[in-house]
Amino acid sequence: MHILYISYFYPPLGGPASLRNVKMIKYLAQEGISCDVITVSDIEYIQRDFSLLSECREKRLIRTDSLDPMALFRKFGFSKGNQATGLYMNTPEQIKLWIRRLYPLDEKIGWNPFLIKVGRKAISETHYDLIYISLGPFSSGVGAYKLFKESGIPLVLDIRDYWNLLSDYNLEATIFHRKYSWHWEKTLYDYASLIETATRGIERDIIQIFGSHLKDKTMTVFSGWDEMDFIDLPEVTKPDAYTISYFGNINARRTLKFFFQALKRLLQEGNAPQNLKIQLFGNYFKEIRDEIKQSCIANLIEIIPPLEHKEAIANMMVTDALMLLVNSSSPYGSLTSKVSEYLRTQKPILAMVPYHGEAAELLRRCGHNYICAMESADSIYHSLKRLFSEKEHNYQIPWEMEKSKQVHNLAERLKEMFG
Repeated sequence: MHILYISYFYPPLGGPASLRNVKMIKYLAQEGISCDVITVSDIEYIQRDFSLLSECREKRLIRTDSLDPMALFRKFGFSKGNQATGLYMNTPEQIKLWIRRLYPLDEKIGWNPFLIKVGRKAISETHYDLIYISLGPFSSGVGAYKLFKESGIPLVLDIRDYWNLLSDYNLEATIFHRKYSWHWEKTLYDYASLIETATRGIERDIIQIFGSHLKDKTMTVFSGWDEMDFIDLPEVTKPDAYTISYFGNINARRTLKFFFQALKRLLQEGNAPQNLKIQLFGNYFKEIRDEIKQSCIANLIEIIPPLEHKEAIANMMVTDALMLLVNSSSPYGSLTSKVSEYLRTQKPILAMVPYHGEAAELLRRCGHNYICAMESADSIYHSLKRLFSEKEHNYQIPWEMEKSKQVHNLAERLKEMFG
């Protein structure tokens, strides 16, 4: 089986979207399914991870230009090198949101003309059994749909996150934008041969909102973790301090403000370890850096630039506890990809997530109970107090979520449908 695999996010871009695609293609190749990848050329981006390039197993890689803002930022020389620019990192989120809302669907719609052009050429030269599109950006789904309609090649959707059902972050500026976005989401679901979602909640909600007729052509493929990433890890010295660590970026709807308030209260009461350190691994926008400055405990907080993936995991393995953030207004199926790697470490997790969401249910099933609302300093305070006082833990690893197993399930479904 040969797939035309489309994804805006691919190495050397880092982060969860690129990582999911790299691991997907890697294990599809082990299942005897080859992929030609269409992706974007160099853009301004928050994180690069060149170590992921060694894991890329695509048969052919096709890079294209784009007219989206981050590609133009790079093209015209505002951005150089491998680090995100100060202009990008320091622009307030409200301005970024205003720019995003100018576009139909999303700001990366300027990639579509190039995606369609190279997709047509690839299809004319090569036989493909299916077109696979990793979403978001959701606008790229329109490009994949046009290739599907022109060629008749079956379309498979990988839905990594909520689209229009992400009600707490409104990207549509007008009624026209909203109707146009809903139209395309419904169209893609109706015409896709298979809809693959990154969480069970996304699958459940898509079926509930867009129709029960989708039930027979949906499945969940968790991002999981790659067990090979936990083998031969680089040596990392365990910090002398009691360390709570967070890995990854923090988006516009999430905050550490209430965590800082709870921790400050515990320190004032003498109920926190005296040699405490908070480590934040990633690039952080202006809003989070301002929260740190205003926290009154900035001396305890260390920002560490993004690490290569295996080095990040090595640091997870030596920390005392990990932090997870999901805002309470998020839909049920909001399950950040890092939770699987967190669970694999068997470290305590301070989970500031919705109590009745999919993330909390998964954590409780694996024995984790430091679950509190991200927006409640009091709830975080009580969870932290228990975390600091409890020394024995018995956490289970959800082995069924390991990446090779998840991709094997997908490969079996693809072979059954298209093989």
